[in-house]
Amino acid sequence: MTAAKDVPSALMRQTLLDRELVKPIERPVIRLLPWLEVVAIGGTAIVDRGAEALLPVVEELRGLLSEHRMLILTGAGIRARHVLGVGLDLGLPTGVLASLAAVEAEQNGHLVAALLAADGVSYLPHGGVAHQLAVHLAAARAVVSTGFPPYGLHEVTPSVGKLPVHRSDAGTVLIADAYGAARCVYIKDVDGVYDGDELLPRVSTTELRERGPSASPVDSLVLELLEQAKNVKEIQVVNGLTRGAVTDALGGKPVGTVIHAG
Repeated sequence: MTAAKDVPSALMRQTLLDRELVKPIERPVIRLLPWLEVVAIGGTAIVDRGAEALLPVVEELRGLLSEHRMLILTGAGIRARHVLGVGLDLGLPTGVLASLAAVEAEQNGHLVAALLAADGVSYLPHGGVAHQLAVHLAAARAVVSTGFPPYGLHEVTPSVGKLPVHRSDAGTVLIADAYGAARCVYIKDVDGVYDGDELLPRVSTTELRERGPSASPVDSLVLELLEQAKNVKEIQVVNGLTRGAVTDALGGKPVGTVIHAG
């Protein structure tokens, strides 16, 4: 009989909870798709406003297809808030609430994909984005999916209340970091972060956290995720209601506010 072979690894017989053991073993994380540009379209901020807001954003993205390869993610909006309210009244657990809210983000993704279908853009569910994104982007310049992360019933119970903490904003930066994206842009209905009447071109996660939850145009969890990320250390927030803002952001121009880890 062939003798059993051991695979040499410091983790083989040790607990993965020992952070002092795990820390020295870390290696630089490679960027799987270093040319990828992740664009998140806000559900409440853009999609819920209907054609007046969404169509101009879609037209801008259509005009950028020849120069950029994008993963376009959509968030949930007012319909998700309604179903969350009903779910809370019914006493449903956090995992079920997360599954219900994710459905609307998917619906918004199908809407955007349908508007870009003539350009070869299609919708991919979570599984396709996780395992087949590269081949789809080799065939088309963009793919649409939902920004809501697929935690579902595995969603962690928050310390306060029952609403899921991992929503579209968090899911966007998670997938961008996993693929090592070149850029991560959030399309909202605000210009960015303000200090009084002055728009801040850049702000750190620490500074933004000190300003309080109402100062952040993205979920507060995103600030924590940026600080823990391996590849994506900054995001850009732009106003999708301002024509040309998305184009400028993907072109690397100073528009909106860049939120960086620090």
